[in-house]
Amino acid sequence: MKEEAHREEERQACSFAIDARHASRFTAIRKKQRRQMEFWAFELARNSKGKLTRAQARLEARRQRPAMWPTLDEYVGRAIRLRLAEDDLIGPWEPLTTAEEEEASLSGRGVGKNYKGRGRLVVRTYNLPSSLVRDLRAAAVRVSEGPLGELEDLGLLYNSLSYSEEEQEQRDTLVERVFSAARIVREALERYGPWPPDEDPVPTP
Repeated sequence: MKEEAHREEERQACSFAIDARHASRFTAIRKKQRRQMEFWAFELARNSKGKLTRAQARLEARRQRPAMWPTLDEYVGRAIRLRLAEDDLIGPWEPLTTAEEEEASLSGRGVGKNYKGRGRLVVRTYNLPSSLVRDLRAAAVRVSEGPLGELEDLGLLYNSLSYSEEEQEQRDTLVERVFSAARIVREALERYGPWPPDEDPVPTP
């Protein structure tokens, strides 16, 4: 097998505004993983009856981490893949042009549905495979360009207090169909995050 096949795919740091509750859960998961890794290494060294030092056991725990204690990046990436596989986002989508890719990488708030979750949003950064980032951005842009075009044609692209009730209702209907990358990520975590299965669900944006 060629050496390239063994290389890990290039990753890209991406920041998203996610539900603060999800961020808190991830913090708790990371702390739990650290405790589990420390205990696993301690038990490995103890059961080796002197064949392994504590440092060697800790190194072995680090090697086992991908399989036993996934990183938060892996949890987020898995959730995004599952969300992108749903009918409304599965595509296939036409790849973004260079200009579209650059615009899609910009941070900041755009036109889209307001967050309806019960908590506040916090920004978190995750290192995701570049191919997944491309798929995420392509889905967000392609699924949104239709309703965004309609909003622009109707002069309803931005919020305004001057809209009539009918115009506001029309705008709300179109905005419901706009998906930012961040909205997709929030929905992905809500539906496919490593949360307890019996947890009370919350609305997603």
